[in-house]
Amino acid sequence: MKLSITDHRRDIFEKKYVYPVVSRRAKGLSLGINLNTNNACNWQCVYCEVPNLTRGKPEPIDVDLLENDLNFWLKEILEGDFLAKHTEPGTMLRDIAFSGNGEPSACPEFGDVIDRVLNQLELNHLNEKIIIRLITNGTHLSENYVQTAWKKILGKKEIWFKIDSGDLEKIKIINQINLTQNQIKKNLESAIQISPTLIQTCLIKMNGELPSDDEIQKYIDLIKPHEKKLQAIHLYSMARPSEQKINLKIERLTEAEINLIADKMKSLNVPISTFN
Repeated sequence: MKLSITDHRRDIFEKKYVYPVVSRRAKGLSLGINLNTNNACNWQCVYCEVPNLTRGKPEPIDVDLLENDLNFWLKEILEGDFLAKHTEPGTMLRDIAFSGNGEPSACPEFGDVIDRVLNQLELNHLNEKIIIRLITNGTHLSENYVQTAWKKILGKKEIWFKIDSGDLEKIKIINQINLTQNQIKKNLESAIQISPTLIQTCLIKMNGELPSDDEIQKYIDLIKPHEKKLQAIHLYSMARPSEQKINLKIERLTEAEINLIADKMKSLNVPISTFN
């Protein structure tokens, strides 16, 4: 089978913690690390593709098994014919991404996992060649164990920080979480302190309506104080169907609609990339 951006299942190749996907935003093959194998997250985004998602914390991590999984995939990709068999010609390994079925930074073993990942990069001569990414809702980034762990990465690294709206009421609907402006600011500043940071924003239609001009302005107002310290903004929409039971209709935006919203954000002094 060929991997594609429309299929990010974690269990295709029967490894517990590490899974390969073709990522439109990483622009190639991404090795995902799933620290939430129990499908537990502290958010419950309406567009989330994880089936049977529950509110909660990750189950304990078997760090030895996780490192074995990562070693297996690196050997398959670097020394085997995995890319030739399962991806389109020219596809390259682009990153190792903490993503998966919930918030990865909620994992108490986060620091131990970082150590194992760095060890595998060293053993496979990938230091400074492969970027390590943390795809996060940001809620644990101010905690000492996350700060200490992420600072261990001296090579290429990025935090992809989720902000789907600047309107707190819309955040309640989209991410199903209560946040204050100060909480978002604190978490974002914590990310910027330890890593190059990008904003990732999933745009959706809700009950047939695009984000309003007022909502877009609130987003701009939220980002504006941090714009000089951000690497980029990623605007994208759903690539796969939601697995959540929700009481509203959500739809994917077209390329033209995403570009229209990007154009309305041009007052931000941050590079904006769109993905469809």
